[in-house]
Order: sequence, then structure tokens, then C-alpha cells
Amino acid sequence: MSPATISPAAETAYLHGEIPLTRAMGMAVSLWDGRTVTLMAPLAPNRNHTDTAFGGAISSLGIMAGYCLIHLMLEERRISNRLLIQKSALDYLRPIDADMTATACLPEEAPLAEFLDMLRRKRRARLTLNTHVLCRRMLAATHTGLYVAMLY
Repeated sequence: MSPATISPAAETAYLHGEIPLTRAMGMAVSLWDGRTVTLMAPLAPNRNHTDTAFGGAISSLGIMAGYCLIHLMLEERRISNRLLIQKSALDYLRPIDADMTATACLPEEAPLAEFLDMLRRKRRARLTLNTHVLCRRMLAATHTGLYVAMLY
């Protein structure tokens, strides 16, 4: 795969414009290298009554990491699409009491090629992605999402 051409700042601006919740959460793309995306979110706008991250904020960050990964991959291939989350599951492993990050990576070449082929042939394809949510460099949650991409 070629190096990333879309900057983290450009993707952050896109998210803030298209998905207002990302702006309210202070979410930002901190890394996109063509295979991996990392999003960050500060604790302050995402905390609950116990001064830890609200479960919905953790879930949203996990979902958005997968969403961004597919969005960026398809944008760099100039494939116009719409993305939706079809299934979402989050395992909370430890409380998050500081800023958090979520990282998602593209799957191996064979499943990715199958996804892209299905998208071109059927105009719709599904991809399951796993995301790791970290706090203080420790794994705090894992997210598994089934995403649906549709051509338009």
C-alpha cells in the first residue's frame, strides 16, 4: 500500500464537520500511516460522575477508530462511499482516568482484497475491525465493529 496522503488534521476536520459528536468529544486523529489509524480524546469532555471516561464516550471512540480507518482507506483509493456501523461490541477492561487513544489497523491483504472486490461488484461490503482503546499506554477496552460500506 502506498504512503498515506490524507493528513490527520484533514481527517479530524472532516470528522468535526460531518459527525458533530467528534468535535464535542475533542476527538482528533493523531496518526494515519496508510494501514493504521489512531484517534485521541481528552478525558475532560468525556468524563462521568466518577471522574473516569463515560462508557458511551469509550464506545464512540472505538467505533470512530474503525470508521476512520475504512473512510481513509477508501478515500485514498478515491472510492466514494457511505459508511455505517452494523454491529458494535465493547469490552471494558479497566477504568479510564486520563486521556485515551483508540487504534485500528487494516486487516491482512486477503480479507481486505475480498472486501474491496465485494464493494466493487455488489456496491456494498462488510468488514469487521478490532480497535484497542488505551489509557496511560495500558489496554483499557477492546472494540469489535462490523462496518458496512456502500458505493454512491
